[in-house]
Amino acid sequence: MSSFRQTDHPILKPIPLDKIQKYVAPDGKVLRGRVVEIHQKILDREATIKLAEGDPLNHGFQLEHWGHAEDKLKSCLSVMCLGGNRSGKTEWGARTIVKAAIDNPLSVIVCFAQDEDASIRIQQAAVFRNLPPDYKKKAKTETEYINYKVKTGFSGSSLILENGSQILFHKYSQFIANRAKFEGLELGSKAPGWHNVGLWLDEYLEDGDLVETMRFRLATRNAKMILTFTPIDGYTPFVASYLKDVETEITRPAALLNNEDVPLIQMNHKKGCGIVYFHSILNPFGGYERIAKELAHSSREEILTRAYGIPVKSMTTLFPLFSTNVHVGKSPKISDKTHTVYQVVDPAGRRNYVAIWAAVDEKGYVSILREWPDRDSYGEWAVFGDPKWKFGPASKKMGYDVKGYVDLFKDIEEELGVEVFERIGDSRFFASEDSDNMDLFAHFAEHGIHFVPSDGRQEDAGIAALDEWFHYNPNANVDHANKPLLNIDEKCGNVIYSIMNYGQNGKKDEPLKDFIDVLRYLRMAGGGQGPDHVTKREMKTTSKSKGGY
Repeated sequence: MSSFRQTDHPILKPIPLDKIQKYVAPDGKVLRGRVVEIHQKILDREATIKLAEGDPLNHGFQLEHWGHAEDKLKSCLSVMCLGGNRSGKTEWGARTIVKAAIDNPLSVIVCFAQDEDASIRIQQAAVFRNLPPDYKKKAKTETEYINYKVKTGFSGSSLILENGSQILFHKYSQFIANRAKFEGLELGSKAPGWHNVGLWLDEYLEDGDLVETMRFRLATRNAKMILTFTPIDGYTPFVASYLKDVETEITRPAALLNNEDVPLIQMNHKKGCGIVYFHSILNPFGGYERIAKELAHSSREEILTRAYGIPVKSMTTLFPLFSTNVHVGKSPKISDKTHTVYQVVDPAGRRNYVAIWAAVDEKGYVSILREWPDRDSYGEWAVFGDPKWKFGPASKKMGYDVKGYVDLFKDIEEELGVEVFERIGDSRFFASEDSDNMDLFAHFAEHGIHFVPSDGRQEDAGIAALDEWFHYNPNANVDHANKPLLNIDEKCGNVIYSIMNYGQNGKKDEPLKDFIDVLRYLRMAGGGQGPDHVTKREMKTTSKSKGGY
């Protein structure tokens, strides 16, 4: 019965051998025709498996999420595949590159990897694996050059097909060391017969300048870019720039998160980029059962990233417990009876003032109601440059004097329908005197708004205290018994962005610090105890001394 042995396969299920018993006659004779039929089915199955292994490009199994990514290639100039572990993202990238090189004559396709080891061991190996058998033969002619070894990859870190197409392998460090190296390249094909792919970035290292530089190399031939990576660094500036204002087209239940819906396909219309999430469960060859077991007791954030390719936050942030799914939402309904409202202001030097409004209830839960300048109206306060953060459009001074800020603050508070109990101003900037020997405390007081100085304790103490506001048990359901003290309104985009990315890296992170500072000042109010909740009666009797109107 050795001829009836069947190879284990995650897609092609074995032919049940118990059917043979059905074809045994009462007299014990086997109905040969039927058995031969079953045997042939087994042989056909084995042949299909062998053919798929030998030529995955032409005879391999098309996975569901690969089809989604290819569909986006039809209409988009770039496709970003955010993949969980072992989700098949690199394999899809390799087969896409190989097919583009074969079907699009005279293509120039550049592939980037993290380092030489990753290029040879992962990226080049995947490309070689997806070459049809005829192309895997060592070739060296005037028009063709293919020479591959497992240990060293392709000779010269490149290969040239008979149709003139070139696939070139590079490391991200090569771009960083010599940005001019890639000037003059024209990526893609002038006469494509398939999707005109010219660039593949695998496990991307987040250098936004690389993408911008290579965009011009793609433009000449109207070529496309694909990106495949697991976003273990989280919601980085580069990722954020692609996920901002995306439209979610299709979701899928996440089995490891109680079947909550998570994105499968999204579209960033501004960038013309299709975003496809490669969920680990969708790759039957990836060992999903093992991944699920290892993630069984992990945090929600790690599950989202490792199993579904969904970025959550920067891994370098000083606030590792912060989660947009937990700490961000709509503000609660505010009234004088239920909440006490605070404003915190940082003049921010030569830039616009930074301000937040917050409300605290009788149980000590704090809600950030509003920010200014708000991200939706004025853009980003901080944007990622190279190699550090830079001040964004929201920081550019609008020419407000003290009276202008007073009017602005009153307009916002009228819109919110709140009365501020206490206003906190950065103790250093507010105490700086002008040529008339007046500080900002005095200038604002002239217009009927009274500020108190922020707590003067060290920054580290404020950062540590903020962690208390972010604290919750990430391994349990978020409910009334497991709820962080801080909620941030979803419209406070600059506050949220700063929390996700601030890592206290000195001047590199300086543009992110302003909104972190106002949060710190709020947290350290009341001698470090945090903002108090007071009754309306108390507000009336203490408004002058506490900084109200």
